[in-house]
Amino acid sequence: MKQVRGQWESYLIDVVDGHLVIAGSDKRGTIYGIYEISQRIGVSPWYWMADAPVVHHDEVYYDAGRIVQPSPKVKYRGIFINDEWPSFGTWCNNHFGGVNAKAYAHIFELLLRLKANYFWPAMWATAFNEDDPESPRLADEMGIVMGTSHHEPMMRAHKEYTSRREEVGPWDYATNKERVDKFFREGMERNKSYDNLVTIGMRGDGDVAMGSGDDTENMKTLAKVIEGQRKIIKDIYGKPDAVPQLWAIFTEVQRYYDAGFTVPDDVTLLLCDNNWGYIRRKGRDFERKRKGGLGLYYHIDMNGGPWNDRWVNTTTVPKLREQLNLAYQSGIDRIWIINVGDLKPKEMPIDFIMHYAWNPDAIQPGDEQAWLESFTRSIFGESYAQETADIIAKYSKYNLWRKAEVQVPGIYNQEEMLKVNNLWQALVLRCEALKEQLPSEAQDAFYQLVYYPVVASAGVAQIYNCATMGDSLTINELMKKDQRLTDHYNKHLAGGKWDGMMLDNHIGYTQWSIPNSNRHPMTLGFRVTHNLTPSADSKEYTIPAYRYVRKDEGWIFLPDLGRGKGCMGAKDVMKEYPQGGPALEYEVELATPQPSIAIGILPTQDILPARGLRLGVQLDDYPMQVIDARQGIVDTFGEYTKQNLAVSKVLKPLPSRNHLALSGWMNGRPLPRRDEVFDNIRWLEVPLNATPGKHSLKLVMIDPEIVVEQLVVNPDNHHYSYFGKDFWSFQ
Repeated sequence: MKQVRGQWESYLIDVVDGHLVIAGSDKRGTIYGIYEISQRIGVSPWYWMADAPVVHHDEVYYDAGRIVQPSPKVKYRGIFINDEWPSFGTWCNNHFGGVNAKAYAHIFELLLRLKANYFWPAMWATAFNEDDPESPRLADEMGIVMGTSHHEPMMRAHKEYTSRREEVGPWDYATNKERVDKFFREGMERNKSYDNLVTIGMRGDGDVAMGSGDDTENMKTLAKVIEGQRKIIKDIYGKPDAVPQLWAIFTEVQRYYDAGFTVPDDVTLLLCDNNWGYIRRKGRDFERKRKGGLGLYYHIDMNGGPWNDRWVNTTTVPKLREQLNLAYQSGIDRIWIINVGDLKPKEMPIDFIMHYAWNPDAIQPGDEQAWLESFTRSIFGESYAQETADIIAKYSKYNLWRKAEVQVPGIYNQEEMLKVNNLWQALVLRCEALKEQLPSEAQDAFYQLVYYPVVASAGVAQIYNCATMGDSLTINELMKKDQRLTDHYNKHLAGGKWDGMMLDNHIGYTQWSIPNSNRHPMTLGFRVTHNLTPSADSKEYTIPAYRYVRKDEGWIFLPDLGRGKGCMGAKDVMKEYPQGGPALEYEVELATPQPSIAIGILPTQDILPARGLRLGVQLDDYPMQVIDARQGIVDTFGEYTKQNLAVSKVLKPLPSRNHLALSGWMNGRPLPRRDEVFDNIRWLEVPLNATPGKHSLKLVMIDPEIVVEQLVVNPDNHHYSYFGKDFWSFQ
């Protein structure tokens, strides 16, 4: 057993003297080995949480030889149940009498079957340790490392504070240090015998910024907070670094960190995404050398800015792989904690992320669909694996075009509405046909993982297209169908097992937060202001990024990423080319004396602020222009990026291309007519100094995080198009 001795969560499976031996390097290693055998005999990790059918065998034989599972590449891998009302909380109340150990036992088992190890519990209206003391005891017994969310320090839930606010006093360390420290100490003492990963630091009362708004004063206070917390840990454990700790660099805390604030070297820096699945920072050399390393807090569910993304899965496997690969390659590998909302219906991306976290190198660009087929095979069997995987890939891609919560009338022109409707309806027909073929034992899992997200999402997309056309009667019927689908999920699916799990309103958003009810879009005052008919004589045309005439080594095709068949990105996301590197070359025909090109890239965040996010553009033999893709972009929290950029040409994204043709609906955001995060694409318009006619255009890699989706030549901003003219001819 020396192959696994002393390793982290490693295991060995072998036949020794006629006995099947499972030997783990530690407690969880052994558990993972047992569940590996379980899955190989036909028990999906989702057998309970998604009613995946269990394969019956009269006899089972082990013939795989010796299996040695190395340690995971990401040390702590887990999920955060969040935004749990009305759905998850109601379901727990209906079935378990509360958000308690009976409910969590199923989640802990799921995590272990997925080879995960870390958990942040629900916190909107519950206190994990106090509501049911059996919950933390059970987590420790089963082998789950417990933590608390990014704004709940020292193993204390926010509700533990609000329930004793009068006793503890103001949540203000500058004026109430003694009582707040006592509150922290009691939490750590209570949980000291369990396996914990402790959140340190402090925000305001709840998930809000701390202090007066003066960053300098807040940083001084935060330094005292962490000093006090570390003393408490030392008093209880004997050393200030005796228990693993994290500091979440989230929202305003990002500003403090960028201004130079830091924490002791053994504390993991938990970097974050932009709440919609694009990481906000990349690991740097000095950060990778920290004893505590780097972690990632990542969302596949969001309740808050920039907008809600709660209802169904809207995340594709190619997007997850591209962004998580960027994180992993840059050294973010100590912690991955994923905000999954209610857990359901985000089953597929949860499964992928936990698999990917174990060994990101095992899933390369182009392997995504094969992984998805392995996921569906483990649930629906070989006969249905390919079809179910393709349907899941397509529905999540279509939802990423426009998530339900940010749908409004007027997103698409007439041609695009027809095409989008047809694609959704074709997917619905495939679902209906497959539903008839599947055996009865697979029907409940199929409804949860495939049928409901497809058919209900198709209905929402059609509702908004009907609103664009003023078809109120059809909307009424579609909303009734939506309610029937939801009622079946809650009342009849698996004999009523999931009653309460699908309660999120998802039609008729007018601000970021969940509406009180599903609302007819035509009653909300939206105005469609653009011409729905594309211009027949426009000189605009689209070139997908992969339709190049020449490619240098260094660029690779990223299949199924973005809106179309795929994008072009860097083979090595850590290799920069400050003077310009590998190029993609295109033939373009420019139509006007002052032509321009619109370059559509994925909305990569400002991941290295001091450097920029640069792309070279070269026409014919003219000098290369360097553009910075950040300029004018509004980040998640409504703040403009403002840097002095040492570039030869700074360009702003198109102000009107692919805009939301509405006024005021985004509740005061600085760019009310468009949003690169909602569109899932960022447009950069490049003015060119050239005469009309045929030319060679090169896109030159400088910063490798930029992913190029398409080029629009001679962009016509007077005629609305969401996807770009000729987009559909390449799909």
